[in-house]
Amino acid sequence: MIGQNIEDGFAEAACRALAKGFLREEHYAGLVACNSLEEFKLVLDETDYGKYIIVNDGGKLDSIELKQRLYQKLRDEIEYIMGQSTDGLSAFMQQMMHYYQIENVIAFISGVKNNQDPGITKKALNPLGGFCGLKSVSSFASDDFVSLF
Repeated sequence: MIGQNIEDGFAEAACRALAKGFLREEHYAGLVACNSLEEFKLVLDETDYGKYIIVNDGGKLDSIELKQRLYQKLRDEIEYIMGQSTDGLSAFMQQMMHYYQIENVIAFISGVKNNQDPGITKKALNPLGGFCGLKSVSSFASDDFVSLF
């Protein structure tokens, strides 16, 4: 117990700071009252999610892209905590991400089997399950690969 602050004190403080960015009751009430995606984005713009929903190219942000960006915010925060934590917590958080990584691999393989455009498949993947090995899965996307499944 004495070494807790030495090993995990900063990571705990970072978690507490990130918790301040959670949506509060008034934000939820505003989101429930929204009638369009534009109103939804306006409510989120006033929160910590604001910088993740800004569209730089002037294009419209649809609901799928909005969902991806909100997951990306969570991914960024998890990676930050993992970078600040010791081996035990970091390994635990990495294991939490394995579910999403497996889901992404399954979704990618299903997309290949169904002859879906790889760009669409990659766009639909959950950012929480992103990992560098996922790019190598696309290199196996051939007829032989599909016949395995």
